[in-house]
Amino acid sequence: MYRRKRVTAVILAAGSGSRMKRDENKVYLPLGGQPVIRYSIEAFGQHFYIDDLILVIRPEEGPQMEALLETMDFSKPVRIVSGGDTRQESVRKAIDGLKSPIVIIHDGARPFIQARYRYITECVEAMDRYDGAIVAVPVTEPIISAKGQAVQAEGERYAAQTPQCFHTKRLQRCHEKHKKSPGVTDDSNLLEREGYKVGIVIGDVFNIKITTPLDLPVAEAYLSALEE
Repeated sequence: MYRRKRVTAVILAAGSGSRMKRDENKVYLPLGGQPVIRYSIEAFGQHFYIDDLILVIRPEEGPQMEALLETMDFSKPVRIVSGGDTRQESVRKAIDGLKSPIVIIHDGARPFIQARYRYITECVEAMDRYDGAIVAVPVTEPIISAKGQAVQAEGERYAAQTPQCFHTKRLQRCHEKHKKSPGVTDDSNLLEREGYKVGIVIGDVFNIKITTPLDLPVAEAYLSALEE
């Protein structure tokens, strides 16, 4: 049984979006007539475990985000933080000085969390058993190296998604220790480097992240299927 603690949601929206080949930040591109990031903000803003939100954005996009928030209807406090040059730096800036015992982190370009409400619930509830918990999907296709050789790996392999949830103080310590470490792919990777136990909430392939131009029409088709 989950023992209720204060939970802060961090939604990341400060990426460069270079693979999207657009001048506009991908989180503001229209999906179903709404900005992509709106779906994530609404999901966390309305979830019963979430007490407040931190939105990590590009410094120049403050007015755009504030205008979006004015059109939304939820009562939880929202704080806007300017992101860094990397995802790792953006998360570190968001959690610096954070007092909530638990923090849950999500990619603003991953809009279908609204249709997967239970992922938030299960990640937060896993904090009674783990140091961190992430949504991830089993890797079923062969992994191929640059030389064309199949990579052999023992045990099950997973592709990490978000949300990812952590005990805040542990995540802060990991970020501080590894703030100059290269090659950090996500926050669960930091915890694993320090020997912490990270649990897995089984995700699905439709919890997609809008990354390339092809992802947007795919997301539109999936959104239409959900609405039907």
